[in-house]
This record gives sequence, structure tokens and C-alpha cells, in this order.
Amino acid sequence: MTNASSNAQPGTTSGTTKGRTRDAVEGLGDNPVALLAGGVALGVLVGVLLPRAAKERELLAPVGRQLAERATATARAVKDAGRQEIDSLLPGRDATKEKVTALFGNILDAAKTAGQKA
Repeated sequence: MTNASSNAQPGTTSGTTKGRTRDAVEGLGDNPVALLAGGVALGVLVGVLLPRAAKERELLAPVGRQLAERATATARAVKDAGRQEIDSLLPGRDATKEKVTALFGNILDAAKTAGQKA
């Protein structure tokens, strides 16, 4: 039985393991998104597998709390701004009451005018 790598022509890279590795690395250069995704996945995997040191927790805990507080404050500010925007678009009670009163007044006037012409 012959091995596929022994049938490869000298100078070609596709028949040997080294050549296939070189082809794969060159192919990654053609697709940088896949390379980026692979790097991120590898980083996450390493981060999950490495234990956290007490010093790391000590140093990063305040940063985490600050980020959480800022995110909460930002969410609260966005919520308040949205509520103010909605309130500014909706008419107030007094304005609505005046418009309804004026509408009924116009309807009564139109009915009186139509009754007088009839």
C-alpha cells in the first residue's frame, strides 16, 4: 500500500502534513473574519480555563462595580428621557379638557344653526 504523501511531487505542498498546514495558514489570511472569530474563541476558552487569582479579583471588583453603576445610571437616564419625550408629545389634561369643551361647543352651535335653517 502506498501513502498519499509518498505520491506527491517534490516541490508541491499539498501532499505533506507540513504542506497542508502551510495551505491552511495561507487560507486563513484570505478570510480575516474567520481568523478573528477563532482568536476570540481561543481567548474565551483560555480565560475560562485559567483560574482567577485573588489579586485579580481584588483589582477588578471595583471596576466591575463602577461599570454596573454606570450602566444602571445610563439606563435610568434613558428611561427618564424617554418618559419626558412621551409626556411632551401627549397633551395635558387641561388642554384636552379645553379641546373637548370647544368641540362640544362647536357641535352645539352647528346643531343650532342647522335647526334654525330647517
